[in-house]
Amino acid sequence: MVNDKMMDIFVKSIVASLPDKKRVVYQFIESIEESLAQQSETKEQFLTFLKEHSPHLQAANRFSMTIEETVNLMHQIEDEINLKLEEKLRRYQWIDCTDKLNKNDNRDIKHYVIIS
Repeated sequence: MVNDKMMDIFVKSIVASLPDKKRVVYQFIESIEESLAQQSETKEQFLTFLKEHSPHLQAANRFSMTIEETVNLMHQIEDEINLKLEEKLRRYQWIDCTDKLNKNDNRDIKHYVIIS
């Protein structure tokens, strides 16, 4: 089972590996959406902020694209991230190395290796 922290680490790793243009556009839109979410007290307020501040339109203007190109690119990026995340999750394993590393130690410390 994967916890939220590991999911965040996997997604950040995938985003970091994207080609420059995709990574920059994705991070630009995500940062605006995150900022709007933090300012929102309710789901409805967040949706209103999204309409008022349109992160996709801001990205289109910033990167000299049409809104349609921006939305399509964002869908492609999200699809790519989801596919890569699914693959990582399929390969994801915790290997307990506690016995190997705590041979001469009586402390109750757990040691794991994560493979993805």
